[in-house]
Amino acid sequence: MRVNLDVQSLRSFIKVGETKSFTRAAEALSLTQPAISQQIKRLEDLLGVELFVRENRQVLLTVEGERLFGYAKDIVICNDKVGALFERAEKREILIVGMPEHFCEKVLPKIISSMATHFPKIQMVVKVARSGLLLDAIIEGKIDLCLVIDELEKMHEQPWHALSVRWFASDSVDMVDKPHDIPLALFKPPCGFRSLAIRSLEERGIKWHCVYESEDLISLRSAVQAGVGITLLPFVAQVSGLKSLEGISSLPVLPQFAVMPKERAGWNPVYRREVLELIRSVWVAEYVNASL
Repeated sequence: MRVNLDVQSLRSFIKVGETKSFTRAAEALSLTQPAISQQIKRLEDLLGVELFVRENRQVLLTVEGERLFGYAKDIVICNDKVGALFERAEKREILIVGMPEHFCEKVLPKIISSMATHFPKIQMVVKVARSGLLLDAIIEGKIDLCLVIDELEKMHEQPWHALSVRWFASDSVDMVDKPHDIPLALFKPPCGFRSLAIRSLEERGIKWHCVYESEDLISLRSAVQAGVGITLLPFVAQVSGLKSLEGISSLPVLPQFAVMPKERAGWNPVYRREVLELIRSVWVAEYVNASL
C-alpha cells in the first residue's frame, strides 16, 4: 500500500502517544484539541487502522499505533533535518565582488579572509576581470561591488588611492634611452592599458609593434620577464624579473591613475557600509600604509 503521510499529523500522533492525552498534546503543540483529533482521524483513515484506545482516562497506543510510532519519529526527524539544511542555505546571502587581476596576489586573499571572519553568513563570489569589463558587469547587474582602475582625471568621484602606471621591461634587458619601433607585450583588447600604451606612443611619433598578446597578467609578465618586449602596468608591487623604465626619458609620460569602488545600482544590503569599510581597510593596509 502506497501512502502519503502528513508530517504535522505524525507530530500530533507522536505527542499524543507520549503524553497519553489529546488535551496535553494540543497544549504542547499549541493546537486545539479538535485539530489534534482531526489529524489522528485522518491518519487512521489513511492507514485503515485504529491508532489509539481509551483506557482509564488515558489514551493508549494500539498494537498498530505501536508499530507506527518508531517510524513516525524517524520520518519527523528526517523531515526536520532537511528543513534545517535548507533554512541555513536560505539565510546565506551571496555577495558578488569584481576585482582586477593586478590586485589578486596581494589584497584579494586578505579580503576573502576578512570577509569569512566578519561576515560568515555571506557567501563571497569573486569575478576577476579588467576594469572595463567589471564596469560593464556592474551596469548589467551581474556583480554587486567591484574595484576599478581608471585615469584620475576621468573619475567623477573621490578615489580611494592614486596609483602610478609605468612602463616595465625585463631586468635582464638594457633599454636604450632613444627607443625606436618599440616591441610591446600587451593584453588582448579590450584593455585600457593596451589602448593607453599605443595611444601615448603614437602621440609622440614613436613606432611600435606588438610582439606578444595575453589574456592574463601572469603570462604577460612572463613574456616581459623573458625580454620579448615592454609593457604598461599599474605599479602595485615590485615584481621579480621586471624593472620600471622611469629613467627612459624618451618614453611617454603616463597620466595618473586611481582606484575606487563601484556599486551596482540598487545594491544596498544592511551590511553595505561595513563591507565597503572592510575592503577599504585591507586596501589601505596593503597599498597605502605600506608605501609610507
